[in-house]
Amino acid sequence: MQLRLGQDIHAVMIDGDAVFLDVRSDAYFCLPGVGAVLAVRGTTVSTPEASLAEGLCAAGLATTEPCGPDRPPPPPAPLRTARALIVGAAHERAPARPRHWRAVAKAALEASAGRRKRFDRLLPAPPSLEPSRVAPAPGATLLRDLAIFRRIAPWLPLDGLCLYRSHLLRAYLTALGHRVDWMFGVRTWPFRAHCWLQAGDVALDDEAERVLAYHPIMVR
Repeated sequence: MQLRLGQDIHAVMIDGDAVFLDVRSDAYFCLPGVGAVLAVRGTTVSTPEASLAEGLCAAGLATTEPCGPDRPPPPPAPLRTARALIVGAAHERAPARPRHWRAVAKAALEASAGRRKRFDRLLPAPPSLEPSRVAPAPGATLLRDLAIFRRIAPWLPLDGLCLYRSHLLRAYLTALGHRVDWMFGVRTWPFRAHCWLQAGDVALDDEAERVLAYHPIMVR
């Protein structure tokens, strides 16, 4: 039996466990050990078990109704870390220009306002299905702007968990005209959720080795 994920539902299979993210309620759900009777590919959910299909629909995680176009696959797994590309490079000590300070101020205001928003209202629009929608690997300009942010950030009277930090950096980079992917990933046993920014195969605000432990469940 084939179902479709709900409009605000995302899912990923991890070693036979199914993890669902309900964006509207900002909640995760895990169905352990269902890999033999459940498959998730994009927005399509397949199961031969009628009772499981009924349970997913009753919980609002899946539906028999069409829910728009399929979602694009996530970007490739990060293999490099922006920090390693910046350290020792010429742009590591690039001076901050007025446009950088304006971008920082705009990002700080946006991220602070985001603390009071629901999770689904905080997120940007879903990416398109075009192959070019994946953010390209960072060039020298993005790395220079990121290096400047890394020097300024410790002096900002702002702090928070990964969601807030990624939102702040994304708003800064977007204000400077850069396009990045906002990755949301999960792992199981123990369950953890995490988010980070990525451009091509480069993790921008985390270590590539660390985020490889997480399976992407949503990209914005």
